[in-house]
Amino acid sequence: MTAIVKTLPNGVRLLAIPMPQVQSASVGVFLRVGSRDESPRTNGISHVLEHMAFKGTATRSVQEINLDAERLGADVNAFTSKDTTAYFMSGLGRHVDRFLAMTADIVLNSTFPQAELERELDVIRQEAIEYAEDPEENSGELLDRAIWGDHPLGMPVIGTLQNIERFTRADVVAHVQSHYVAEKTVVAAAGNFDVDAFMADAARLFSGMRRSGEAATAPPAPMHIGKAMGKRFTQVSQVFVNLSYPVAPALADEIGQQRWRVAGSLASTLFGGGMSSPLTDTVRERLGLAYNAQTSSEHGDAWFNMVVHAITTPDKLEQLITATGALLREHARRIDPVHLERAKNQLAVSRVQSSERSYAAMERAVEELFVYGSVTPVHEAIAMIESIEADEVRAVFERMLAASPALAITGKGASPKAAVQLASALVAATK
Repeated sequence: MTAIVKTLPNGVRLLAIPMPQVQSASVGVFLRVGSRDESPRTNGISHVLEHMAFKGTATRSVQEINLDAERLGADVNAFTSKDTTAYFMSGLGRHVDRFLAMTADIVLNSTFPQAELERELDVIRQEAIEYAEDPEENSGELLDRAIWGDHPLGMPVIGTLQNIERFTRADVVAHVQSHYVAEKTVVAAAGNFDVDAFMADAARLFSGMRRSGEAATAPPAPMHIGKAMGKRFTQVSQVFVNLSYPVAPALADEIGQQRWRVAGSLASTLFGGGMSSPLTDTVRERLGLAYNAQTSSEHGDAWFNMVVHAITTPDKLEQLITATGALLREHARRIDPVHLERAKNQLAVSRVQSSERSYAAMERAVEELFVYGSVTPVHEAIAMIESIEADEVRAVFERMLAASPALAITGKGASPKAAVQLASALVAATK
């Protein structure tokens, strides 16, 4: 799989990933804008816009937008994250030209009807209430606040209820005009399709997209401030735990950007990726402290954190935190070669599998374009995974533990005071 990248004169990047071995294809328009680009007053507007883009264009109603896609058997969807908004379709490769035309229409020609906006804001409000009442969702959002404080990265992607209830069409239009610009846009396709035709059609559709005149570079990552936060939910019997350490800031100056991200991914996978991982084996199988305990790498174009997720009961919470801290310290001293082999193979398999699915291949390639400015071939990515040495992974843990952890707990018995006490226990366990 070799990615083909072309930049139009206005700055829009076109990305094609031919996959002749499949019959399907995916098309997407990805914009480098998300909740990171919002203020407290506009928090949530990126997500609102993502919803509103499907509510009518200059030539199609919301009903026609949905029917046009489903007549082709296609999946059509979108997402908003902290640094990206994306619109995409997946279906048969022979329909790529139509997927591209329909996706371009959504991104470039949406009209944001007032009546549709009023209805959709009520839908988003219900979605926000559902999140607010879910202790597990709250733990993730609380962790963002514990990591980044008042920085926009610490704000919820969905926004606040207060903002959702007062957003206007003018707010939506202003956001489009500020951020839906050529330099922030990647138009991509992956699968079995005519690459030359796609490139020509994409150039025709997006060559007139407005430039902002500013370089689309990621702002520096904010400081991982490492607070401890807790919120009580009386209607549940469990505690939801999220614990984060920064990987990127400590290593960025000493290791190439891609290499330290791979080392961070290996550290996360090695520590808590799978039933045989040290975290899961210790806290679940050996100590019985949690039904669910795992790690993930949570990252964007300018940050990278390792996050431990766990669900337990209040009586086992401190034991869980202490055991996790002791394991982290152990990995800062030594990396087990068997677990390093496991982690490398898990990452390699994940990379290969994503390269064999059109949407996954497209999304990963766009992410690499945003982060590195280029797309890494699969064989090079696997070679880098295999080249990471144990001491590089050990150094990830060592440098993580030099930072203040961010801790968020929600559920029964959770409180700000309890969170602070647990954070102190965690720090003591990692000494």
